[in-house]
Amino acid sequence: MKMIRLGVIGYGVRVDMLMDEFYELPVQAEVVAVADLNPARVKELMLKNGSKEILHELEIDKIDGLWRKHPMNPENINFYKDAEEMLDQEKLDGILIGTNCNTHTYFAKMVMERNLPLFLEKPVGISREDLEILKACESRSHAPVVVSFPLRVTKLIREVKKLLDADIIGKVEHVQAFNDVGYGFVYFHDWYRDESVAHGLFLQKATHDVDVINYLVGEKPVEVCAMKSKQIFKGDMPEKLRCSQCDKTLTCMESTYHIEKTRNDTPRSDYCCFAKDTGNEDSGSMLIRYESGMHAVYSQNFFARKGAARRGARLYGYKGTLEYNFVSDDIRIYDHMSDQVTTIKMNGSANGHGGGDFQLVQNFAALINKEAEESVAPLRAGIESASVCLAAKEASEQNVFRHV
Repeated sequence: MKMIRLGVIGYGVRVDMLMDEFYELPVQAEVVAVADLNPARVKELMLKNGSKEILHELEIDKIDGLWRKHPMNPENINFYKDAEEMLDQEKLDGILIGTNCNTHTYFAKMVMERNLPLFLEKPVGISREDLEILKACESRSHAPVVVSFPLRVTKLIREVKKLLDADIIGKVEHVQAFNDVGYGFVYFHDWYRDESVAHGLFLQKATHDVDVINYLVGEKPVEVCAMKSKQIFKGDMPEKLRCSQCDKTLTCMESTYHIEKTRNDTPRSDYCCFAKDTGNEDSGSMLIRYESGMHAVYSQNFFARKGAARRGARLYGYKGTLEYNFVSDDIRIYDHMSDQVTTIKMNGSANGHGGGDFQLVQNFAALINKEAEESVAPLRAGIESASVCLAAKEASEQNVFRHV
């Protein structure tokens, strides 16, 4: 069996999670080369035994539950600080890009120009210029691209798609979607808090949900309006303040102490979420008009938590309403012509975005080995979702409708 030789540009926590999924495949896949500006950080992450200093640099204070199932040996990997040098020097079967969001397009272009199979993190781009570059690359490249959209390939969404295709509720004519993020505090404590990197939570978070909506309704989005607000995670505490340096640790319910000890959650980093340099809105909503005239409304909230957490949507047809929820992992079908309500409990995987991560890497490996012909999360889907989220960001800041 031929070993799949993988190269990584920007080896962070997300790529590290995906590698656990690669090691579960019935094929041999190994990371043989990594381009990263901090190879020492990467090696510690691969080994999962970093010092407190290294973990702070990774922006995580605890990595309990992230221990590798199959240990990696960094000594067998060639490290580069320059991605182009790695691509020129190494013979690779596929590339994973896990850099910060603002460089996804830059490195994707570099890989696609070499016609190498690409696994690309979302959002695929953070500007309209980025998306035009990707469209041009897609028209010239013959190598497959898998975008990191695990939700669309979960057992839950695959079942929803099957039910819609079976015309259970009729054509979808309206969508109400929601994401009350039970772990929303990470977007204000962790690296995401730097809005110059995250570029707001429409592009950072909603891109997943918008992709699922686009996939399920099967229509082209054409126009967006949106609104966002920052009501909770704001304040005048000093920039770059950490909970570990603050005298309010015992009184602030957002301190890492209370997150872990009182709320029984897992802190990822301990930057103060009430500091002057904390970016990102803490709630946002958008309206999306589709080509047929139907519309979807999507709303996300980052301070709802515990039992209030939910993620999913209601899809309305003339014959019925279908609702899915990732948190409760079920589907409900409400028949409009009778009193019948059908509940389908999915019992999906608890790992890797409900099993979606495994489906993505399985498809990527199959594409590399030419055992599959189509990406389950193609680049055009990444471009379309990013276009909607970028238009929503612009609309919310300019108080206008934006064309997608």
